[in-house]
Amino acid sequence: MRRDGERRAAGLEIDPSWSVLDIGAGPGTLALPLSRRARQVTAVEPSSAMVKRLERHIAEEGISNIQILPKRWEDLSDEEVGEHDLVIASYSPSFLDMRDALLKMDRLAKRQVILYWFAGVPSWERIRVDLYPRIFGREHICHPMSDVLYNLLYSLGIYADVHVLEGTKFPRIYESMDEGISELRRALGLKTQEHDRAIRDYLERRGRRVEERVILEDDTVHVKISWRTDR
Repeated sequence: MRRDGERRAAGLEIDPSWSVLDIGAGPGTLALPLSRRARQVTAVEPSSAMVKRLERHIAEEGISNIQILPKRWEDLSDEEVGEHDLVIASYSPSFLDMRDALLKMDRLAKRQVILYWFAGVPSWERIRVDLYPRIFGREHICHPMSDVLYNLLYSLGIYADVHVLEGTKFPRIYESMDEGISELRRALGLKTQEHDRAIRDYLERRGRRVEERVILEDDTVHVKISWRTDR
């Protein structure tokens, strides 16, 4: 993921005088490489664990131009955030009020907004789509994907560009079948081993064996949605 962030950051057209807002910054996947190319980066991240990791990376690399706002995007006022030349939400647009969240991004971006999101069913949601009916007896409803974001933006009078990203893949690699079963059990929120047979069958059907390892290939389609604001 760190290498992917470096690659995506390197592909962005950024002037050294710009300020960048990174919404859902996580451990600094984009904020860290962007801090080397922009004047200032503001990282919005509500998870205390992610904030601690980002702070550690900042200290290790001696970075002085990243400001952290440890809150949810929805809970920050315009005054707390301020305007930025470029606003980015990287794999974080899962807000309850998507319309309000997008309008705030558009309002605070002086030049451009970039969203990174997904088309179709991401690989980790595919696991739930496939296993929920057998384990829980109900359908799994996925997050709204890029088509919803695009059409919402369109309804707001924002006509965005959409680009499918190439080379962004994160296969799940388990050192053994038992580790794969344990990890999927945890991901599904299961507290017992009652459904281990269903999980094993799933991994044997969808996974690829390399000696003891079990690999779930990543067929997620990653999308970049962007628009100019030029205020």
